[in-house]
Amino acid sequence: MGDLSHVVSGDFIRGTSPYDLCWNEAVAGCPILWRSGFVWSDSFWDDLIDPETLRPTAENLWLNKLLEMTRLLVEQSKGIYPVSQPLLRGPIDIAAAVLGDERLCWFMVDEPKRLTQLLEIFTDLFVRVAEAWGAASPAFRDGYCLYGIWAPGTATRTQCDNAALMSPRLYLDLLIACDEQICARFDYPLMHTHACFVQIVADALLGLKDLRAIQVSLDYPAGPSVESLLPTFEKINREKPLIITGGLTEEELNLLIERLSPRGLCLQVDIHD
Repeated sequence: MGDLSHVVSGDFIRGTSPYDLCWNEAVAGCPILWRSGFVWSDSFWDDLIDPETLRPTAENLWLNKLLEMTRLLVEQSKGIYPVSQPLLRGPIDIAAAVLGDERLCWFMVDEPKRLTQLLEIFTDLFVRVAEAWGAASPAFRDGYCLYGIWAPGTATRTQCDNAALMSPRLYLDLLIACDEQICARFDYPLMHTHACFVQIVADALLGLKDLRAIQVSLDYPAGPSVESLLPTFEKINREKPLIITGGLTEEELNLLIERLSPRGLCLQVDIHD
């Protein structure tokens, strides 16, 4: 099982990070939209000529803007608090942004080789952006922070939200190699998931030897109940550190405390009636 003995947590190490502007989607070339105070990306596959043009270069304007904002935050923090990685969506999420959700589903079935090529490109994109961000943000007390948790080495938060569109077999066939490659490049990689699809990917993620923790966002009031998720939570809790965030009831919180081991467990939750 993973060990969090070198990890410390607290509000002061949540730090700050560049605002979420759908950075990886923007670096890939997606138009970025601002609607009612929310930022999102739009697909552009119909206008794409060569998928290889999706690989970022040193001249990429969005990547350079991310690094510029990061360096500004580092300068302002003066080493008092950390600058944390912004939201960087993972390969399958970048693919969904570029293709659109419906086309992504068709690619899984009708053009798996072409999708595999795209996922390889987006894996490379994720690693390049995450490593460039790390180079622009010096370590805080010889480590980096995610979810207010400090770890003594390079850390990254990746995700696979659009695995919700996949079966466990498709995840293994198409995506697990991408996540394995990302995890191998960092000391403390963490995978963000949601309650609505963690059961699809849990077994595969537990097989990633370099993945150091799994985070699950509870989709309160939607999504599966905490009780129905308990077998999956217990399985993860036995093998890797588990971070649970989101809303639940007091009864559900007590159930988690009763059934899960405190070793490697982090609960960042809100209580709702």
